[in-house]
Amino acid sequence: MASSSRQSCFQCEDASSAEFRNGWRLRSGEFAQLCQRCASVFEEGRFCETFHSNDDGWRDCESCGKLVHCGCIVSFHAYLLMDFGGVICMECSKLNFMLVRGD
Repeated sequence: MASSSRQSCFQCEDASSAEFRNGWRLRSGEFAQLCQRCASVFEEGRFCETFHSNDDGWRDCESCGKLVHCGCIVSFHAYLLMDFGGVICMECSKLNFMLVRGD
């Protein structure tokens, strides 16, 4: 007996997409499979702003004030925790590192 399991988008659960693309890495080590629309938003770096804007876990970057979604596996790479508390976005972190090094 053949299994008829259809793949669906991890985010929107759409199963009609002709092609699915890798999103973020899941705890299992596999990648979240996303439909074209959700994958495009993810690849453009707008996933949390688009799909999680009303969720908990948003913090202000201590340097520039940009909102960072700290409560989400999708954006864990987008910020660093500060020693004194708070977060700094990766853009500011890279800029601060270059300024300290004198590059």
